[in-house]
Amino acid sequence: MAAKEQAQDRIVKISHAEDNPEVEIGRLDELEVDLDSTLKEDEEYDYGLEHSPFAEVRAVVPETDDPHMPVNTLRMWMLGVVFTILGSGINQFFSLRYPSVHIVSLVAELLAYPCGVFLAKILPVTTINCGWLGSFCINPDRHFNIKEHAIIVIMSNVSFGYGSADSTNIIQASSSNFYNFGLKAGFSVLVVICAQLLGFGIAGLAAPWLVEPASIIWPGILSNCAMLETLHSRANSVADGWKISRLRFFLYVTAAGFLWYFFPGLIFTALSYFTWICWIAPKNVIVNQLFGMQTGLGLSPITFDWSQVAYNTNPLLSPSWAAVNVFAGFAIFFWGVVPALYYTNTWYTAYLPMMTADVYDRTGAVYDTARVVSSQKTLDIDAYKQYSPPYLGATFAFVYGLAFASITSVLTHIAVWHKNDIWAAMKGKNRLDIHARLMKSYRKTPWYWYAAVIVVVTAIAIVLVEVYETKLPVYGVFLALIIPALYMVPCGIVQGITNVDANQLNVLSEFIGGYMFEGKPLANMLFKILSTDVVGQGVYFAMDMKLGHYLKIPPRLLFVAQGTATILGALTQAGVTLWMLANIDGICTEDQPDGFSCPNGRTVYSSSVIWGLVGPRRLYSAGKIYSSLLHFFWIGALAPLVTYFLYRYTKRSIFKSMNWPLIFVGTWNVPPATGINYSSWALVNFAFNHVIKRRFFAWWTKYNYVLAAALDTGLALSGIVIFFCISYPGAVFPDWWGNTVYLNTADGQGVAWKPMPDVGYFGLPNGTWT
Repeated sequence: MAAKEQAQDRIVKISHAEDNPEVEIGRLDELEVDLDSTLKEDEEYDYGLEHSPFAEVRAVVPETDDPHMPVNTLRMWMLGVVFTILGSGINQFFSLRYPSVHIVSLVAELLAYPCGVFLAKILPVTTINCGWLGSFCINPDRHFNIKEHAIIVIMSNVSFGYGSADSTNIIQASSSNFYNFGLKAGFSVLVVICAQLLGFGIAGLAAPWLVEPASIIWPGILSNCAMLETLHSRANSVADGWKISRLRFFLYVTAAGFLWYFFPGLIFTALSYFTWICWIAPKNVIVNQLFGMQTGLGLSPITFDWSQVAYNTNPLLSPSWAAVNVFAGFAIFFWGVVPALYYTNTWYTAYLPMMTADVYDRTGAVYDTARVVSSQKTLDIDAYKQYSPPYLGATFAFVYGLAFASITSVLTHIAVWHKNDIWAAMKGKNRLDIHARLMKSYRKTPWYWYAAVIVVVTAIAIVLVEVYETKLPVYGVFLALIIPALYMVPCGIVQGITNVDANQLNVLSEFIGGYMFEGKPLANMLFKILSTDVVGQGVYFAMDMKLGHYLKIPPRLLFVAQGTATILGALTQAGVTLWMLANIDGICTEDQPDGFSCPNGRTVYSSSVIWGLVGPRRLYSAGKIYSSLLHFFWIGALAPLVTYFLYRYTKRSIFKSMNWPLIFVGTWNVPPATGINYSSWALVNFAFNHVIKRRFFAWWTKYNYVLAAALDTGLALSGIVIFFCISYPGAVFPDWWGNTVYLNTADGQGVAWKPMPDVGYFGLPNGTWT
């Protein structure tokens, strides 16, 4: 215990130095090693420190609190509601357009600061007495504080920061240009509200496992914390000789990123797809399939576009050990296994592009789902028999197998490695760090508030499926909710520690729904929304609850703020979607003049045809073309058990470091992501979160998460300007070599390895696929 006490004493002393702007922050890399080795020898750790035991949290989260700081103010609610409605409406409006633009919460976070400062200056400093309802603060003072700002950020996050609600895609897929189900407006609005509020409720019930434990640090919100601390704190310690303040650093990097993105994003787009080897040999199919970045494997790790580097997640936020697992999984499976499958023509994949997210027919054309849908919106068996079964590219087919493995591996991984943490949370014995102890000053949100939300919303969902012609039985609603009940905590723990999204349950819900509700596409889509999307929304809600935990937001006020933003955001997104479908001519058609082709709704429609109409029975059952991929279910379940028992027997750290959910699930964005999105991401992560963190820990502590926020903000602002000033008005940048060289290659044109057979088709013999 002496070594641990010495390490803890050192961290307290050095952390106090961080608060002194005259003292250079000491390097903590040796201390990190001390703590790591202590933890390996003795899992019991004293969380009684006055500082977080995690360097990532210490870097950006204040470890003090003022319980009397005003939070529930008019200026906070004004900005929170305005940003919720405007952000939700704008993002939803442009989500139906291709190309689109997405306003991220970092932009809202940046804009909210001057707005809050302005309101603090002009609103009267007064409090209104509301009788038995208590008092309401109009403007407590002339200082817009970090807690008010944090709630505005959280309201922005839950309403539009993570993209449009997936449930709005059902509204689009059910419109006249797709299924034409003739759904009523009331049904559409309630579906969106139900999906969002179910995620809210389940996140609240999962808080003892996903919010309270100090070890669930949620790296994804640390850039939000960094920006908030940068804007509201003027502390400026010297870090490895760097004296520039965090605010200046943020502004300089944001400006540089904003200006630079005009080159890879508009002027010289080949900087984004820097496939120089393919430019040298544009007609060599194998070279293009190995090194290409559009339909190839992307073996070259060079790109000059931050949007490519951060395509999956921001590399500065994930722990380096997590990045190693993700990249190892990608390299083994997609640079090793997939080429072997492709060049042996497994599943007839050699007749298709190697890296593609499209579904094809047996002539190599994109699958025309309209040819197999009857007038009653069911599968036309005769048409299907005469047309073609669906065929997947090598990467797309294999990634489904990895998804099957991730679904089972996440359960066994959590069961063997985190069972003690789960049990401790169940008994209310979470170890409290400094942040959890500071939160004791506030009244908790009772668990039954969240339970009541789930009960009420479930009742609404039952009414929906009974009153409207959804063809989803009531038991289907309860079956769908079993999936989030089982997976919310495991998926949340994985993402809360690694910043890697472990929710690949869309495959599970489509698989189960496809078997149980075959030929019922609307039932299949609803089943997916009530299962997979509830987990996805729930994870994001839990992440923002942790942000509130870090910034010491009163939990009951946070409950009201998140609930309000959820309902307002859902109403806005559903309302905008319904208005657009009713008032924009030609909407959801591929040749719509303004580009409102409903790309997300189209994807959901095509997916529902494959899984809901054709169904997994015709693709994955015994003897069918992709049935061998079902072995990944048991492989995923066993892999964590094997490495766990190998570690227990040998005590070799490599077995403890292997995280199978990350190895399986980290590659889920393939396709459309390619090797460049993983290799460049891993290299940047290794450079900052391993090399710089160990050698220049003070610099890393002060600037790493500010850099992450600045790069994302600069990219977002530049993308918005390019979209609204150039793309949306219809202007185009002149074509020249730097914008076309990567398109005029076998990679850019998606050339397959094998030519089409002389008969004009490939695949299964005629009539054998029904």
